[in-house]
Amino acid sequence: MLNNKSDFILEYNERLPPSISNPLKRGEIDWSQSRIIFVAPEFTRYQQYAIGFRDFPIELWQIHKYKDGLILLEEITPIERKESISTVAKEKYMTAKVTQEIKIYTEEEHLDMVDKNIKDLYLELKSVILAIGNDIQLRCKKHYVSFRRKHNFMAIRFRKSKLRLGFNIDIDHLNDPLKKARNV
Repeated sequence: MLNNKSDFILEYNERLPPSISNPLKRGEIDWSQSRIIFVAPEFTRYQQYAIGFRDFPIELWQIHKYKDGLILLEEITPIERKESISTVAKEKYMTAKVTQEIKIYTEEEHLDMVDKNIKDLYLELKSVILAIGNDIQLRCKKHYVSFRRKHNFMAIRFRKSKLRLGFNIDIDHLNDPLKKARNV
């Protein structure tokens, strides 16, 4: 896909329903957030190990089909992401090209841009959120960090001297006595 961006955009635009009048343009895509996603009924231990590289964006999703057309998608998460793909890759040039263009964002990168007080506040908030349950996952994206179970329930955008929190909740169910929240 990264080598054939124009073809990807053309294919996407050709598959759009005629009712969509805004086709995708080159400048509208953040290619740094591209992912390789594999969907299968099951994965081998070797395949599950392959997603553990810190700088290579591979995701595995198990699909389970049930009767009445019910489908369950379950993400296989790596135990930890420590090793770089370049330590095991045979084709160094291609690996370097992909890891240069696609960026895996980290929590530390977000924390490096904030004041110490905000960093401490975030770390305290994070510990409270993770204490909710063992199934809470932290996801780092280009502009935010999110917390999720089956889907994102909270996103945090970092600013130098503040945190901007976004909740995936119906505004009518939000207890906001200070009226600081807004529905976006």
